[in-house]
Amino acid sequence: MKRKFLLSSLIAFLVTLPSVAGVTVTESTEAKYLNNYGYSHATIEMVQRSKAKANGEVYVSASQEQTEKPSWIKRVFIYLDPALDNGSFLNHDTKTIPGFHDL
Repeated sequence: MKRKFLLSSLIAFLVTLPSVAGVTVTESTEAKYLNNYGYSHATIEMVQRSKAKANGEVYVSASQEQTEKPSWIKRVFIYLDPALDNGSFLNHDTKTIPGFHDL
């Protein structure tokens, strides 16, 4: 009886041991790691921006470097259709007082 109890408790102890994966927070928020696990480009960009903002760094993405200021016609279409990207997503300071740009 003692042997069965000791053997079953040893098996239960071994089964409940935590597995140590060895993935740190910095590794799990790298762009390559997130890309390998199927996250979208926009999600990877948001994670990188949040990390840079938390560290007090300025984050400039590759798409920001290549973009030019849109012409006035494109700005009118951006104003009329909020789904169009004007490059201000996570690139502007959040203001607590509403203004005309919130429309």
